[in-house]
Amino acid sequence: MTKTENQTPREELFRRVAGAFVDESRANELIDAYRLTVLTEAIEAARSEYLRDNTGTPEDGAYNQAVSDVVAAISALAMTK
Repeated sequence: MTKTENQTPREELFRRVAGAFVDESRANELIDAYRLTVLTEAIEAARSEYLRDNTGTPEDGAYNQAVSDVVAAISALAMTK
């Protein structure tokens, strides 16, 4: 295995981004900003799954609760590094 194959995706991305920048702090800022952008897009995609014509059935309620749980889980990821 090469060194790249043993790295996590974040480590690989850092290696590539840091190669373009001398400042390690700036490379980490860019990676963190990109991560937040991706998570924000995921939250918006999940929110688009809410049922708009809720019939009031238990199944619709459960579905919307599941969507809400997904949004909360992704939001929690956005609050961590």
